[in-house]
Amino acid sequence: MRFSCLAVFFASLVACASAGVEHETIESPHYTAADGSYSLELPLGWRRADNALTFDGPDHQTITFNAGAVLDEETRAIDASAPDLLVAMRDSLEAQPGIELIDCDAATLDGLSGFRMHFRPALEDGQAADALRAEVVIYGAIEGTTLFALSLESRDPATRARDLDVFERLVASFRRGSSK
Repeated sequence: MRFSCLAVFFASLVACASAGVEHETIESPHYTAADGSYSLELPLGWRRADNALTFDGPDHQTITFNAGAVLDEETRAIDASAPDLLVAMRDSLEAQPGIELIDCDAATLDGLSGFRMHFRPALEDGQAADALRAEVVIYGAIEGTTLFALSLESRDPATRARDLDVFERLVASFRRGSSK
């Protein structure tokens, strides 16, 4: 039961940018979360609004990064790379109409066991069946009760390889810190 609830949560974690939010060009790459729980090296020249990044605009690609409580203190710790959880996440994604799962495997974030999901979401209402589909990549790991999640939603096939390369470098730069 606990695995299936988390699987649904992870599967629904898709990057989205806030419409109308002003993005500022990244001039200094080092980023540390306000609570000190993690740090990242952001891509210079990209634009940032809160915890969302874009280069060509949110209609083309969005990278998000977040950390927050996902479990209560009484819940036993969960290994986000546990085979049962990976199977539950995979099954949850595959059960959603129109989702095309590319992969769902164990991964690490700064040595912390986690997962990497890569999928194409269902077409949006009104989209033609032959429309270009977005691709989503999500990394996640749980430490104690905190979920660390980084995601990329790339909608433009012309820039997808660049977007994925930038995202993978951002994920590789992830470092856990200490909460204030």
